[in-house]
Amino acid sequence: MGSLDVITGILVKLLGLDPLNVPSPIVVLGFSITVILAAFWACMVWFILKLIGSMLTDAVEVTSSKRRIIIARGLTRHDYEQIRKGIRAWNLLVVRYGTESYLSGQAAEADRQIGRPRYNTLRMKLSHTGNGEVTLGWTLPLHRRLGTQFRCYIALRDKGADMLAGMLKHYDEIEVLAPEVEDPARIYFLLKRFPIVTTPEGIRQNVAYPE
Repeated sequence: MGSLDVITGILVKLLGLDPLNVPSPIVVLGFSITVILAAFWACMVWFILKLIGSMLTDAVEVTSSKRRIIIARGLTRHDYEQIRKGIRAWNLLVVRYGTESYLSGQAAEADRQIGRPRYNTLRMKLSHTGNGEVTLGWTLPLHRRLGTQFRCYIALRDKGADMLAGMLKHYDEIEVLAPEVEDPARIYFLLKRFPIVTTPEGIRQNVAYPE
């Protein structure tokens, strides 16, 4: 029994076999299961170490950059409330670190891994001041070397995207993007204050370059 591996020993006990005379098929099965489990745990350890390494890299190379811009002026409180009531949330979608032109051309493998698609959603905050200014504030994860690509969108509370998109066009710093589906649940927009890049697929996105 002492010469048997753990899995084979378990099989011998479960099947009630003589440990001194284990059939060859059981030995082969036990060895195969042992190899499969060893490979599985090796992959798990590699994945966990890779994940930890990625998190540590992000912690070192990505900084939190607080942003606040005025997106409209001269808006009455009534007009502001009309828009706010139809919106469940203002969000920012972190698409990736770096631009396609760099990642597909000059970037080394490590930077291409950093520049993989992210699609993390962060909340933005809208506020209205007494003098009619509407401000939008958020915290942007900014990569120190590669910069950050992002898109903004509002999640609608109810239907009526066309009407809401028309009202949002009065926000000077916002460029409302055409919906890709009929009756969308989201309205995507770009911030005119930031540079705009176009992906090979023709998708336009904002980019914040390293400071």
